[in-house]
Amino acid sequence: MLENIAGLALVNKLRAIILMEADFNFHNNLVLGSRMLAATRSNGLIPPEQNSEQQSTAEDGSFDKVLQGDISWQRRLPMSIILADAANCYDRIHHAIMTIIFFRIGMQTGAITAMLRPIQLMEFFLRTGWEESTRSIGGGLLQILHGMYQGNGAAPAA
Repeated sequence: MLENIAGLALVNKLRAIILMEADFNFHNNLVLGSRMLAATRSNGLIPPEQNSEQQSTAEDGSFDKVLQGDISWQRRLPMSIILADAANCYDRIHHAIMTIIFFRIGMQTGAITAMLRPIQLMEFFLRTGWEESTRSIGGGLLQILHGMYQGNGAAPAA
């Protein structure tokens, strides 16, 4: 686990880093990360208000938010804005919902299974500066843990 905030080693402020086999992570990054994101952009599946194009800047997103607020005010329409950055919430991704989205985008069943099955069957041990734990979590069909985990090449796109 690494400090999320430098110099603050509180247990609730640490984040777990998962080290994955290089070929497995390369597959996730190439097939599900790069190709999936390219497919969503080329098919117009990402709404323009997400400002996810590579040429977009933070100022574009801020300007769009102001314009949407002005239009809502002028037309007297109710509106709400949620300021949520879910970019690094990799442990909050539910596999069933993500799989449905991947199918909608056009990803193949084999590619999705090749990424999710090893993640679902991973067995986790805790390693500290003193020793590695003898007990683990996960590793069985009845103990599936969801999420994409820090370090997974497909996590940002997912």
